[in-house]
Amino acid sequence: MKILFITNLYPTEKSPDYGVFTKEQIDHIIPCVDEHKIIFINSRELGVMEYFRWYGRIKSCYQEYDLIHCFHGLTLVTVFLATRKKPILVSFLNALENESITKSRLINWILIKIFKLILLNNRVYPLFKDKLPENSLYSRKSFYLPNGVNLENFIPIDKQIACNQLGIPANYNYVLFVSSKSMERRQKRYDIYKRTIELLSKKSPDLNIKPLIMSNVPREKCIYYFNAASVYLLTSDFEGSPNAVKEAMSCNTPVVSTDVGNVKEMIEGAKNCFIADQDPEILASFVKKSLESPFCDLREVLKHNGLTVEYKTKELYGIYETILNGQKQNQNLELT
Repeated sequence: MKILFITNLYPTEKSPDYGVFTKEQIDHIIPCVDEHKIIFINSRELGVMEYFRWYGRIKSCYQEYDLIHCFHGLTLVTVFLATRKKPILVSFLNALENESITKSRLINWILIKIFKLILLNNRVYPLFKDKLPENSLYSRKSFYLPNGVNLENFIPIDKQIACNQLGIPANYNYVLFVSSKSMERRQKRYDIYKRTIELLSKKSPDLNIKPLIMSNVPREKCIYYFNAASVYLLTSDFEGSPNAVKEAMSCNTPVVSTDVGNVKEMIEGAKNCFIADQDPEILASFVKKSLESPFCDLREVLKHNGLTVEYKTKELYGIYETILNGQKQNQNLELT
């Protein structure tokens, strides 16, 4: 099996956490395939013209591979136009209606219409991280696959050690806020997080609540944030399958979250993790409840719910096989 990976999300020196989950998924599937190539379209730092620059290079090499796995919408447009006949698996970050590309609603609306048209093609298969679409023309050939977490990379460590690494005192209950690329991502709703912290500090001063912000930090430092925190609070408007939830749980840090993506599915069975309405008053009450809940081994919850990277890598390989077997059957039907 030969796979061509094409992505517009990948870590760079300037943004070490940008697309790190894409890189990790690729890194884990590579040992399972015979040959591979990775193409990174760095449009974030080099501009939108990168999609045009890579068009010819993709066109000149894609025939050598059995399947093209591309990551996210704009990459799909370039790959679809540059290739013929080869099956394309496209991973979306969020539900399609939330796959925003620019700050312009009109441009996003146009792009989503284009994505949906491309997905009608028989050789294009969408992969979603939150849930399968309902009642759509392409739902029959869609796949659902959240990222898995590496339990070896994210482990529980002593809070004092974690706080020392971050240069913060350990005598507070830190409530963690995560926005991987930057703090400017409105969907993350820092305003709701901030108001929740204010309410907790005012109504429950005995809890010694302090905010803790993790944004665009080196990958190797993330483990210290999760272990320094007493609770990870996710206040987003929408998500796909937020990796920070799994990484927090892998460090045995409980999670309080709005009902977004597949978070409810991820925390099923976790007695100190909660889903709450996107209201600061309600979120504050559940953060307090989480802090007062007995210990729960969240690593075992992740294993039970099939959210380890090993389990998800096997699922991804199975998706590749399903697509390629389906393509062969279609080719045989065309010949008969």
